[in-house]
Amino acid sequence: MEQNGQKFVYFVTIQKNANQRKENLMKYLLPLTVALVLAACGEPGEAQAAEVTNGETTVEVEWIHDDYDAAMALAEETGKPVFIDMYADWCRPCVMLSEDYFSRDDYKEVLSQCVLLKIDVDRNPALAQRYRAQSIPTLLLTDASGTEIDRITGVMGSPEAFLPMISSFISQAL
Repeated sequence: MEQNGQKFVYFVTIQKNANQRKENLMKYLLPLTVALVLAACGEPGEAQAAEVTNGETTVEVEWIHDDYDAAMALAEETGKPVFIDMYADWCRPCVMLSEDYFSRDDYKEVLSQCVLLKIDVDRNPALAQRYRAQSIPTLLLTDASGTEIDRITGVMGSPEAFLPMISSFISQAL
């Protein structure tokens, strides 16, 4: 009986420890989840004109902000595809794309092949709805008439890992 009693006590102890671990996990999981959600909201970044040195030549990269018609007219005039960044100022991944990805020289070189358009989905809900941008960031590639060629939703990986995806994405329209 003594062995069975010890086994029973041992089982109860294991079960009690497992329940305590679950309670501790739940105690920290909710605040961690809230912290991660809040971290996704941040200060907006500004996209600005920039220059890229490519060997001996300098390429200027400039984003058009919230002027869809101007971007399409420029695409028609230049024969370039349109790269649309659907974003919101409060969206941390959107800000990260602007500040940590698109500001890099290697991205600017690739992006210079397109007319670059940033659309704030909060200021332009009709365009967001037209292109079915249900989550952000949504990156769209269109022709000069606005016909969608392809899209990427979200940010995937480090800037180094994401660049080949962006390059391949843009090359579809060239």
